[in-house]
Amino acid sequence: MTPRDAEIAIVGGGIWGLSAAYHLARAGHTRIRVLERNAAVAAETTPRAAGLVGQIRSDATMLGAVQYALDLLGRFADETGHDPGLHQTGSLMVALTDERMAYCQQQVAAARANGVAAGFVDAAEMTRLAPALDTTRVAGAYFVEGDGYVDPLQCAQAYAGAARDLGVDIATGVQVSEIRIDRDQVIGVATTDGPLNAAQVLVAAGPWGAALARRAGFAPAVQPIRHQRVRTEPAPGIPDHHPVVRVPDVGCYLRPEKGGYLYGFFEPDPTAIDPLPDDFTTSQLEPPVATMTTAQRRLLPQFPVLADLDIAERIQGLTTFAPDGSYLLGPVPGVEGLFVATGCAALGIAGSAAIGQWLSRWMLEGNPGADLGQFGLERFGARADDRAWVRAASEQFYGTYYDIR
Repeated sequence: MTPRDAEIAIVGGGIWGLSAAYHLARAGHTRIRVLERNAAVAAETTPRAAGLVGQIRSDATMLGAVQYALDLLGRFADETGHDPGLHQTGSLMVALTDERMAYCQQQVAAARANGVAAGFVDAAEMTRLAPALDTTRVAGAYFVEGDGYVDPLQCAQAYAGAARDLGVDIATGVQVSEIRIDRDQVIGVATTDGPLNAAQVLVAAGPWGAALARRAGFAPAVQPIRHQRVRTEPAPGIPDHHPVVRVPDVGCYLRPEKGGYLYGFFEPDPTAIDPLPDDFTTSQLEPPVATMTTAQRRLLPQFPVLADLDIAERIQGLTTFAPDGSYLLGPVPGVEGLFVATGCAALGIAGSAAIGQWLSRWMLEGNPGADLGQFGLERFGARADDRAWVRAASEQFYGTYYDIR
């Protein structure tokens, strides 16, 4: 492969683009060039994610996606020599109200029917799992075995390392300005490093990818939304087996990180970033001081220890939501060889493995290997052209992410 020629060009060196590159190469197609505008891969939204990988899903497709991630990442280091940083310590879903408990019972029943090991635990077990959890105001909780979390940056770098080992070229410091199309067929991309010829192009650049796709004549119905979190200083007494803890009644989640706690929440009044300039970076987001003060206040009744821990890191995050909270994946209608993957919906890390597999099959075989109609690019019809509706509906979904549906 020369610097100006590739079989497949992947725009975006975040976790989705890198997973796709790895899966394509694993299938035997190594004339691939990943194009990343930053000086290193996974430098924007990926490392600012929480990395939660949970099996409680409302449909079989997403359950299968998460289980594929747990299976693949669980053996990734042994098979590739690159450790994705998976901590499979389970997850604890905490209910604060009787209404939430009733909903939890439905979730556990559905999970068990799908073969997921989930069950309710008493206060003593909650305390063993998460010693800092104050159970006095908790209505109940269930634990899901096999769930966990990854270090998002480490996971992305593992995909990148495995892809490089298989022959994939990953070019950093290269920005794509245009998708090149000739007579309804993609022929490559225009970059700051000159034109690159490619028979297929995958745009997997998160919120920036949507703007690039619009210039190619297709406008994905997605909205970038701020999603903030913090990491506390190290705290004593956090066991190695500490699970991910979700407290949906206050819209928050928490897990161990670097000896302390990483926590975040879904703001009920979201902050959309629109329009998103090409040169926008996540570092331009305001540090989440007020937002995460609210999150801390919400979590204090369950985790009073947070009041005594200084904040070691404030993490400015950015996620991309479609109006229905599902991914947008697949071939762009009317342009042969052009594919788009966006709308991570705060499930970008957990879904990364399956997304890479689906896209590789789609691009190489013409079929993703699963019914992905729920992620179809055209599912919103003419409403996708109404930017005000896309923004309002996406904000609404984000702001009610943990609501009982």
